Amino acid sequence: MSLTPRAARLTAILILLPLCLLHPAARQAIGRARLDGVVFWGLPLAAMFFAALLFPRLPASTDRPTSWRTALRLAPFCGLALLADFSYLGVGHLLDWVTFTFGDQQLSGHPGAAVARGLPLCLLVGVIGWERALRGGVLSGWAGAIGTVPAAALSVITGMALAAPGILLGTAFYDPPYIAAAFAVAAWHELAYVIVYLSGGGILLAGLYHGLLYFLEGFVITDVNSLFFPLSNYTTSEPRFYLLRAGAALAGAVVVAAGARWGRRDAATTSLRGRG
Repeated sequence: MSLTPRAARLTAILILLPLCLLHPAARQAIGRARLDGVVFWGLPLAAMFFAALLFPRLPASTDRPTSWRTALRLAPFCGLALLADFSYLGVGHLLDWVTFTFGDQQLSGHPGAAVARGLPLCLLVGVIGWERALRGGVLSGWAGAIGTVPAAALSVITGMALAAPGILLGTAFYDPPYIAAAFAVAAWHELAYVIVYLSGGGILLAGLYHGLLYFLEGFVITDVNSLFFPLSNYTTSEPRFYLLRAGAALAGAVVVAAGARWGRRDAATTSLRGRG
């Protein structure tokens, strides 16, 4: 079977799975006590399963092959992007726009155990779950038929669909600024993963970055409206805080893009010197 039909099937599955979880009957069958675990761990594991089933061997990279040298160039920029992404917490606190609360008492009482248990698993599902499916399957599978940019956009949309249950199922009272900001953040994050992947960081670096952000949201801190209940939560009644949140995620994506651009220039300069 050619890549495109398999990519189409994987895309449809990855979009339909979270939509099914949004249905009241599915939520009732799962139960509120288990819903966050099903969403947080079940969706990336399902993505991993279907990606492996439909793409036992990953398609070739759509831009440059994964390079350890390129990944090492990009890694510090991913760290800077992470700082930019979470700068909204410090700025929001200074502006008195946000209040922090304790989250899961079991996690709060044993933060070291939460890190030791959650971080390796989140990094793992980031690589072999989320990124293998979204970039290794959806993006690379569609790229040969529709082009890299449309395929990348499709992988971003699919990733946003997969984020929907975590955004929408945490509360029965939907707050429009929160929802708009949460989907904007999901879009900027997905764009950052695409940039890392296409710039030569491959599934590994994109997945590690994805998994680290996933860990921070699921185990460390997130909005009180979210489905997940980590070590701590934040709450706000200031709509401008959500503009700040979305802007910080955009800044993180810009940092990643700047790192990718610098990496390309540095690689070109090194190549020219080698020829000389």
